Amino acid sequence: MSDYPGLRVGDVIPMAPASDGQAWIPAAVVVQLLRAIADGHRGLADDPECDLRSGADAIEAEADAIEVRAIMQTRAGGL
Repeated sequence: MSDYPGLRVGDVIPMAPASDGQAWIPAAVVVQLLRAIADGHRGLADDPECDLRSGADAIEAEADAIEVRAIMQTRAGGL
């Protein structure tokens, strides 16, 4: 779901530590992420080789990228 091959949206989302040390992202970024997902689905809709599973796989990959970053950064003690 990125215009740049090899770069995931989840790799560039800004994160900040909450008071409990967990990672959080601003609401405006969540909105941008959801719009990127919608845009990606529009692109897949025109491709006869793709279906909802392709979209779900792309969303899972982005979620994995965000989760890995959050885990790495919270374990490192800072975002």
